[in-house]
Amino acid sequence: MPVRTTVVGSWWLHPEMEEDLARHHAGKCSAKESEAILNRAATKAIKEQRELGLDEWTGGEYHTDNFILHIHKMMTGFEIDKPQADDVFDYDDMTHAKIVGNITAPRGLGYLEAFRREKKLPGGVKKAAVVAPYEVCVAGRDQIEALAPQVPAITKIVNAELRAMADEGCTNVQLDAPIFGGEVNMGMMTAQQAADLIAPCFEGVKAKKSLHFCNGNLRGRPISHALHCAPWVEILERLDGVVDIAAFEVKYFFQWIERDAFKRMPKSMELAAGIVDGPREHHRIVHAPRQIAAEPIRAQEMRAAPLRGDGEREGRERGGEQQPGRPGRAPGARSAHGERPRWTASLWASKVSLKVCRPPPVATK
Repeated sequence: MPVRTTVVGSWWLHPEMEEDLARHHAGKCSAKESEAILNRAATKAIKEQRELGLDEWTGGEYHTDNFILHIHKMMTGFEIDKPQADDVFDYDDMTHAKIVGNITAPRGLGYLEAFRREKKLPGGVKKAAVVAPYEVCVAGRDQIEALAPQVPAITKIVNAELRAMADEGCTNVQLDAPIFGGEVNMGMMTAQQAADLIAPCFEGVKAKKSLHFCNGNLRGRPISHALHCAPWVEILERLDGVVDIAAFEVKYFFQWIERDAFKRMPKSMELAAGIVDGPREHHRIVHAPRQIAAEPIRAQEMRAAPLRGDGEREGRERGGEQQPGRPGRAPGARSAHGERPRWTASLWASKVSLKVCRPPPVATK
């Protein structure tokens, strides 16, 4: 079976781009300067991914700030009551906002704009992603009663960006929906409820449709306390004919022992089951499962290695001491693109042949 490779979306931050990207996300650049900065970063990311031999590549998602830290800036209907911390280290450091009106995106979510810019760069882009409705309103996600009636309208915003990217030439459009995956794992949402929220996002999309789940990763820490993947297959079974590729991050041991669950995937779907490289120094290395390290993906630039997340950090611990449960990091070490993990070398197969444990039942509310 040939091994194909893909990326979920983001690429690592190059040291020479770090300061300029920080200025862009802080709103300190003119529109012309921002465009030039983003183009330089995306051009380098595209070039590196192609040189590594990946089958599809992205522009690196440098237009986003640590995946979704920026997203509330694209929306109306929010009133910030807790600004983002200067050093975002944990999930409670993110911006929090009250829902005070209709949630809209007058300028779009930014993903379509990025695709339009990046497809003109050398090599173009073969894949692009848009975040799911709950990620769009993450700043006010805890206000369930106020949010619920607005979900259909937010879904239409997401769908519009996905459809437009496909119509304008993107061959693989992806919905990034880690909150749905995490809530199903934790029993806060049923598989059917998740599928009912996901399917409308893809309505009318004329391209390969990928769905990304993970358990969250902010400097190595998941947002979900239930680190499973078997329940996600229950969602896929309800999306037969809707989703073409399941792009799942599966790095935890609990997920490994649940691998038999993927036998139940609809035959219409492909599986891109991959690992995440914990951010650290800017190594030009693709971390791949040991069994594919010898495959023709510039093997000299790859190495099989154990997974580790980025619990690494410096600074926030008082007096230089680590806080309990917050691993430290070597002084001076740098982190990858906006502290978001670098997704690499997913094993991409049309079907899987796996055995071992029976997966646990899906938790339902």
